[in-house]
Amino acid sequence: MKSARERILLVESDPEISDLVARQTLQAMGYQVQVTHAASLAIQEASRYAPDIIITNMNLPDLSGKDLLVALNSQGVEAPVIVIAPKGMESDLFQAFRLGATDFLIWPMREAEVVAAVERVMKQVRTRRERETLARQLKQTNDELQQRVHELTTIFAIGKAVTSITDQRALF
Repeated sequence: MKSARERILLVESDPEISDLVARQTLQAMGYQVQVTHAASLAIQEASRYAPDIIITNMNLPDLSGKDLLVALNSQGVEAPVIVIAPKGMESDLFQAFRLGATDFLIWPMREAEVVAAVERVMKQVRTRRERETLARQLKQTNDELQQRVHELTTIFAIGKAVTSITDQRALF
């Protein structure tokens, strides 16, 4: 189930690929898509836009997709990355996976392949988000329970002190 906050950053210099991925596929599915044409801009946008997924081409005009992966990791960007590589660059995909890529697409590709890759990765993002929400709720409940235990321990100690006093005048 898509939420309004699911955002995708597309780093693509080829207008044909950019149009297929962003406009024809992802925006039509209801995702918010921000498109940048260079890796240097993508690093800034990743911090500002806080995307749920980053999709990048391995061949960019200023930096390679592998360099972008390294830069994103060094900046602490935790969004999963899907890389796009032309047919014949499979060895670069292996290197991209070693650098932290989550999934890949081979160009030329169909809309269905883009959808499948994005949905696979978005499922991981949603699961991580749910785990984080549950962890926060668990911590909050645990804190509330510890407060209750503290209150009940105090009440028990007062009750114990009251029942140990045998002189009624001292009690009142």
